[in-house]
Amino acid sequence: MVAIAERRVRGSRGKKNKTEKAAPKPDTNPGKTFQRSHQTTYDRNNTEGGEDSRPARPDRREQIDAAAIFGFIDPDVQQYFKGVEQTLDELNFETAEEQQLFLENVYTEVQGKELVLATDHSCSLVLEKLLRASNDFQLRVFFDKFNGNFLKLFTHRFASHVCQTLITLCADTVEREVRSNELKVKDEVTQEEGILLSAEEMILNMCRQTQEEFTALISDPFASHIIRVLLYVLAGRTVADDGTGKGTVRSKKSAKYNESNNSKTNAGAFRPTRLVPPSFKEMLRTITSTMINGLSDSIVRSLAVHQVANPVLQLLLEVSAKEDEASKDGLVDKLLMDITHEEEPGTKNHDRDAYVETLLRDQVGSHLLEKIVQVASPALFQKFYTSYFRGRLVKLSFHPIANYVIQQFFVHAKTAVQLEMMVEEVVPEFEQFLQFGRPGVIRAVVEACKNVGACHKEVIRGLCAAFQTHTTIERKEFMHVVLNMETYDALMERRNQQESVKPKFHPQGAVILQLLLQFPEEHSKIVVDSYFAQKEELMYAWTMDPVGSHVIEAFLTSPTLNLKVKRKILKSFMGKYHSMAKDRYGGHTVDKCWAVSDIEMKEKIAAELLEHEQELSQNFHGKFILRNCKIDQFKRKREEWVEREKGIERKKDMFKDILGDAVLATAHGKQNAMNDTTGTADLPAPNPKMAELGFGGGIAGVKTVTEKKKKKKSKKSSEDPDKMLIKDEDEEMQAKEKYKSDEIDKLFKKRSHAESATPKKRSTDNAESGSDSDGEESDAEEEEAPKKKKKVSKDLESVLDAIDATKKKKKSKKSKSEDADDSKDKKKSKKDKEKRKFMS
Repeated sequence: MVAIAERRVRGSRGKKNKTEKAAPKPDTNPGKTFQRSHQTTYDRNNTEGGEDSRPARPDRREQIDAAAIFGFIDPDVQQYFKGVEQTLDELNFETAEEQQLFLENVYTEVQGKELVLATDHSCSLVLEKLLRASNDFQLRVFFDKFNGNFLKLFTHRFASHVCQTLITLCADTVEREVRSNELKVKDEVTQEEGILLSAEEMILNMCRQTQEEFTALISDPFASHIIRVLLYVLAGRTVADDGTGKGTVRSKKSAKYNESNNSKTNAGAFRPTRLVPPSFKEMLRTITSTMINGLSDSIVRSLAVHQVANPVLQLLLEVSAKEDEASKDGLVDKLLMDITHEEEPGTKNHDRDAYVETLLRDQVGSHLLEKIVQVASPALFQKFYTSYFRGRLVKLSFHPIANYVIQQFFVHAKTAVQLEMMVEEVVPEFEQFLQFGRPGVIRAVVEACKNVGACHKEVIRGLCAAFQTHTTIERKEFMHVVLNMETYDALMERRNQQESVKPKFHPQGAVILQLLLQFPEEHSKIVVDSYFAQKEELMYAWTMDPVGSHVIEAFLTSPTLNLKVKRKILKSFMGKYHSMAKDRYGGHTVDKCWAVSDIEMKEKIAAELLEHEQELSQNFHGKFILRNCKIDQFKRKREEWVEREKGIERKKDMFKDILGDAVLATAHGKQNAMNDTTGTADLPAPNPKMAELGFGGGIAGVKTVTEKKKKKKSKKSSEDPDKMLIKDEDEEMQAKEKYKSDEIDKLFKKRSHAESATPKKRSTDNAESGSDSDGEESDAEEEEAPKKKKKVSKDLESVLDAIDATKKKKKSKKSKSEDADDSKDKKKSKKDKEKRKFMS
């Protein structure tokens, strides 16, 4: 029975029990335990080589001792910092003075313990929160305490995160120093001897102490993220995960903790760049050249597939591309074996070809190859295409890793010729990409067309073929099939089955539609037609969808779509703005609608929101819409609200003029004037002289060359079965323009008729007998003429006189030329007569 019981225990447990048999049983006698441990310690020093002389396995206590390189924290101090953390999380201070007093008390307790606290697990987390709530002076004082110990802190598991937070926050301090030049005279520290350096000098001093070890630190799991932060700061770029906890510098675990625990103490809004002193640029060049020259070719290529060092190499390439083109080419040559150098035709570097193929398919190395493609010069980009990608784009696009490199290759295409060659190779396979789950490649091709401005027609045809939308009826569902990333047949089959579960919109499909809406208007027409073919209730539902709302916003923010399309969308949401404002995603759509509306439409939207003010004020998202639209001011002081909105529109148009966007010559500006029924269109302040001439809102009635081209295009589109649904509005606009030009002609005719009538009356009066009644009538008529002129301003009168003067000059020149021709003919006829006489 005992043997059977033993057999049952065998297996994984049995193996475990076998190993555990050798281990001694725990002794319950504390005295014996002490003697045994003491005896073991004594036997370690035994030099005779007995059984007990072998080294013991390091226990957890020894690992903790290795982490605490500057000593341990007292339990009382740890308990105190737990209370500090709770206070920093709540931040329930009534005044800023109370908060500052609290921070000063904490720093008094911290003084002298900075290094010990930074290397402790729990206290280092509290230190990060404390630093985020500190002012510039407190940050500089704390930074000074780390001086001389940076290498130890950089490679420490906990202290490295404190250093990263400190450097990121001090970068903002440096920017403030550059803006205000506050620290030309250095601040004196009263607590200690010496002077306190500026944040700029502290960061530079830290770089000088550590730059020789940077080549070793880039592969260190704790120091590599600090190297990246330093490169960001020296280059004048804001760290990507500053303030949000998301980005490429922190690990996922660290970013998640930072986002959830440091949300209240995060500093400021994210900005992509910051001001830095010239010394930072010099230090950046020194560090990049030191790192690139300090790494041999073989080490660089091994680091390219290293999980920790690879992001540092990516950042080096990115920074060098903007600051120093030569160092960037040097690093690319080290990675890819002198690829930037010119080679004799027909020669091949087989080692390089094999290494590039490895990077293409490596999970880590492919990221570096993506970055090389992004920063490549046009010559290097062409070399990549001809050597490694031409004829293989489709094959690599199906690879689970290499397809990401191909996507970046498309997005960063340099010329239209390159793009045409690539598109010709890839577009026929769009349906296969859709079928086998490669929508990212399709999105990259569409984005490349938008960036380069070529191949729009070919890509639209490829999309229609892939999604099986060939006929006019099928193209009405173009938005549906792209958003769902399914073919037309699959969409119809799902509808016929009447599936209750609605599929979620595909994010890549939404991005494709947003990019298509930035195509020229004649190419984005397929998306516009598909939108207006849908029911208004469906489009309203899309505004409150996390993916579909981005597509609706893209219609409103598109730089190429005509304003009449946007206005039609705005009108379709009338009566629904208040419900959209209460939704998380619909609120963003309302903001976009508000941004593109003119004064008339804004008043309608504001009136609707005002009707539901109480309901919106109690909603979390609705109250922000009420604030953004200034509904309270609209309710109390409507005139001021109107003037304010007009001022905003004028500023927008002023910037458009500065940027060279000729509002008057575009259909965008014309439609604004046509839709303005109250005389307050969202255009610059109308010129009174032009208004009196009949140019309503500053829009010229004369048709330009671009308008004629558009007219020709509209004729072609009318023959096309896929004509736009808003053709009637185009005709109304042209009719109104014609009416304006007719009004201008009438105005000039009236003035010329008035001027020609007055001298005739004067001549007839002089010829008559001069009776009193006739004289009074003539005086009255003479007085009426200036009255008519008074209606027109003096400035305008000068403009009209100048126009008349030019006309008179032309007439006089014409009459002179005619007189000269008559005299020539007369002389010629005389000569002919004389000749005849002579001949006879």
